[in-house]
Amino acid sequence: MSKPNEKGRSWAGLIYPGDSCPENWEELMRKSGLKILVSPLHDRDVKDKETGELKKPHRHVIAMWDNLTTRRNAETFFSRFNGPDVILRLENPRGMARYLVHLDDPDKALYDPADVVEFNGADWKKIAIPEDDTSEAMSVVAIVEELEPHGYFDLLKFCEHERPDLLDFVTRRTSYCKEVIWSYWHCLAYKESAKEEAGEDQPTEETKGEKPEGEGSGTEPQPPAEGDEQ
Repeated sequence: MSKPNEKGRSWAGLIYPGDSCPENWEELMRKSGLKILVSPLHDRDVKDKETGELKKPHRHVIAMWDNLTTRRNAETFFSRFNGPDVILRLENPRGMARYLVHLDDPDKALYDPADVVEFNGADWKKIAIPEDDTSEAMSVVAIVEELEPHGYFDLLKFCEHERPDLLDFVTRRTSYCKEVIWSYWHCLAYKESAKEEAGEDQPTEETKGEKPEGEGSGTEPQPPAEGDEQ
């Protein structure tokens, strides 16, 4: 049972833009003077995995006061947006800020952090990914680029033996690490595909018919250009 006089600085609730939420919800939030973070529109959240039924499109809201405020006062603020009556008091807004885009929930639909709406000086990145995490995050990027792991397991074992200082981060930020690995290989595949389309790996008129220098040197002949006969 909620306590109307319960106090906290950060509170979270739901709104339904395009449904019960006022059309000028952004203006109302801006004029409130509160630091507020609003999630991208969650329009791909699954309600029933068996049927594929989706939840009603919604946004998560984090409202942050400079000083302690009562639950009653927070409820009054959220009531302007006609969302569910239940709101959550947050001990620390970081976890909820990350949930705005399902950053640590790879089994759920992922949303773009660039689509988080920030009001009155609220900074999603500073709250969700503190500077210490940013440094570790970029260390993982460098390791993936150098190590070229084929999966999260490879990265985890490398950190276990070579970078134990990153173990806490890679076990805590599983979704992020997997995304970096996937993005790295996706980027390589894209560049390779672009090269092939540009014909950079196709033989030129001057090199057609030429044998690689040094038999057994490991240089493989290029496939014939499209339309050439074997």
